[in-house]
Amino acid sequence: MTIPLVDHPDSVVLVVVGGGELVCVSQTRPGTRGRTLELPSGKLEAAETPEEAARRELLEECGLEAASLQALGTFWVVPAYSTERVHVFHVTSFWRAELAAGQDEDEDIEVVRIPVEEASGRLSDASSLAALGIWSRERSVR
Repeated sequence: MTIPLVDHPDSVVLVVVGGGELVCVSQTRPGTRGRTLELPSGKLEAAETPEEAARRELLEECGLEAASLQALGTFWVVPAYSTERVHVFHVTSFWRAELAAGQDEDEDIEVVRIPVEEASGRLSDASSLAALGIWSRERSVR
């Protein structure tokens, strides 16, 4: 039996923390037939670095700009049938952008801030939970 391989570009997930709150996005996802609560994320565009994609997604989805990004690690989404690798970034210093980039036409994103301690019980997708786990591990090592 041959398993079809989904050729998918790499993506980014952002752990954005400020004032004890985690910046999340609520959006409609076809696979859930409803809304999800996720960390800001998105796929890399052609010839884009993971850091460039992270900055673009933060601006597009949240209307925020970051002073700096800290790369925390990477993971495979579903290596059994997908080529997608996720790059996780931590953002601690950010501000509201003067000119927001705007959402893609297929997005209906609402920015939601939640207490960091509630995140593991409220985030609803695997990439967000994995990124949160990587971020939590990094915090405990320091």
